[in-house]
Amino acid sequence: MRVTMVRSARSQKVTEPSVGKPRRVRGERTPAHLDKLAEIKREAARCFYIQGYAATDVRTIADRVGLQVSTLYNYISGKEELLYLIMKDGIVEIAAALDAAIAGLTDPCDRLRAAVRSHVLHHAHRQFRAWVGHVEVRSLTGDYLEEIIGRRQEYEHRWIAILQDGIQAGVFGDTDPRLTMYGILAIGQSLARWYKPDGQYDAEQIADAMADLVLSGVVGRS
Repeated sequence: MRVTMVRSARSQKVTEPSVGKPRRVRGERTPAHLDKLAEIKREAARCFYIQGYAATDVRTIADRVGLQVSTLYNYISGKEELLYLIMKDGIVEIAAALDAAIAGLTDPCDRLRAAVRSHVLHHAHRQFRAWVGHVEVRSLTGDYLEEIIGRRQEYEHRWIAILQDGIQAGVFGDTDPRLTMYGILAIGQSLARWYKPDGQYDAEQIADAMADLVLSGVVGRS
């Protein structure tokens, strides 16, 4: 009976679900471990971009980074955690880039121009990650979903503040800052799908053009 009880306890531990819950990291991760994890996230984002999250299995990702599936689980607890990590990296980076872009700027037009350029450049230079972050949030559950939604809302609030400052200063027209924010953010989402690094326009040209477009739409509008 004792043997049966031990086997039952072990079985329960193995099959315990971890869907939607960030896993606990045991021990300190080495630089080599973190480098490999970065490669895994990079290749997974590419797969999710090309095939979609649902159509990409763990074996495909393992093959892309030269690992056995069993070894891949030394780095992640499952495919959903991998998606969460990709999205978290993306929202942390884009928020930090926005803060850096507008730091020290006081003129509302300068702040908005810098913000738009930062947003566009993020989506151009991190194309796979950015697209996955927009489209595959529907695939997250539980704590993963709650955290990413919260971080996205914080990013949106930064944009609303930039637009409200310009409206209150009388520089921007009296428009709905939330609707305007959604329109601006959609530029990045679209860009992540159609942008070609070797295409007719480079990222800097596109960033300048999109900034001009946004400013022409909000400055002096009544």
